Amino acid sequence: MPLTTTTTRTSARVRGAVALGLVLGLAAPCTAFAAPLTPRTPAAGQSPSCPAPGKEPGIGPNPLFTDSNVALYAGGDYTADGGTAEAEGLVVVRGNATFAKTAGGVFNIGRVGAGSGILPASGSVMLAVGGNLAIAKGTTVDVGHGLTAGPRYGGSVQVGGAIDAKGPLETNGGSRSAGAGARAALSPYDTFADTIRDESAALAALGPTGKTVRSGQTVTFTGGADTAGPQVFEIPAKELDGASTFLFTAIFEKDSVVVNVTGGQAVGIAPLSAGFNGDRVDVYGSARFGEAASRTLFNFRDSVAVNLSGGGNFMGSVLAPKATADITASTNGRLYIGGNLRTHGSGNESHNYPWRDSSVFGCTPTPPKPGPGTPTTPAPQPPTSTPTAPSPGPTKPGPSGTRPGTHPTPTGSRPAGPATPAPSPTPSPGGPHGSLATTGAEVTVYILLAVVLAAIGVAAVVVSRRKRG
Repeated sequence: MPLTTTTTRTSARVRGAVALGLVLGLAAPCTAFAAPLTPRTPAAGQSPSCPAPGKEPGIGPNPLFTDSNVALYAGGDYTADGGTAEAEGLVVVRGNATFAKTAGGVFNIGRVGAGSGILPASGSVMLAVGGNLAIAKGTTVDVGHGLTAGPRYGGSVQVGGAIDAKGPLETNGGSRSAGAGARAALSPYDTFADTIRDESAALAALGPTGKTVRSGQTVTFTGGADTAGPQVFEIPAKELDGASTFLFTAIFEKDSVVVNVTGGQAVGIAPLSAGFNGDRVDVYGSARFGEAASRTLFNFRDSVAVNLSGGGNFMGSVLAPKATADITASTNGRLYIGGNLRTHGSGNESHNYPWRDSSVFGCTPTPPKPGPGTPTTPAPQPPTSTPTAPSPGPTKPGPSGTRPGTHPTPTGSRPAGPATPAPSPTPSPGGPHGSLATTGAEVTVYILLAVVLAAIGVAAVVVSRRKRG
């Protein structure tokens, strides 16, 4: 056979092998980038269910449970500036959202450096903005960092208006969309303003079951006789204003707590400490930190402004459908504000602790269905299991009652530890827990894989030709 013919055939084989190798090599990254289109899955170590009542976790770095409900809601605009650090869980902003840290740095959304570990599943929406999203130069918004358990990754962002990102918007493999309008961007929570208004009115209609006493800067809430619902307390806004210490006593083991704040006066609170049945619960080392945060809700039905100042921990959810809010303290619970919301403390954070006495504000592993015409992404159904019994406390003779509305039926219990260790957070200059380190090595890995597979293809053809020769 002529040499030229052999050389031509060999070259053709090599070219074919290279092409095959490149196809195989590039198939891997293409498959990986297509993965976010498949149904969502919790991250490594994250249960597809909610914590059992009384077993809500303390503060830590790992994803533990799945919650698709709204963690932070602003009915107006949301501004995160100053040295504010992070917002755990699903953030929904009806107006515009602006992230502009004074000294620059990272603002975490969805998963945070250290929080409750109760967060949306990998790849699901973690930031929804009805208006425009703006990120200042020097500020990085990091959504769903470290959530890399397949088939979906990171956290997704939906914006009804435009995205003006002078600083990076990291979604860690999650999707992003803009320009679809407020209803599409916010769905299925596009009517959440009505929800918080109606729930606030229903809670405000509950009669007090316990007594409230203000002494100096301390407010003591003493539970009453056993009832069919939560322990309910009432305090005028002008009497709550300026308080810093909150003590809850004689609260039955399974009871949640509602503090109805009456009157439309603005309220300023600088939280310093909180106690529950004799235990201090606002320090991160408290074994009852998560439990206390999940049991308590302050309902500011008519207040026009709520100011949580200082650098302490505010324990419990805040429901304020008519108020604007200015926050420098860290919050531990749902944060539902009807007007504008600004966080600008030195490293302050909002930790996602669902209020367990309501399915409306409680933990929901599977999100509600979107409104008509809105695309939907399937989510796994949580498995049914028996909740672990709450920690010992005052004994309540009957089952926990319900308020007007609904009562949660959480499933699952806190795992002894994550099935696969979650990535450790990297400290940032923004706060005590810090921002999560930025990742992005996946693309490099895929390129290297393509090159290796291409080389394997070439070698296979060369070996085959030699054997035949």
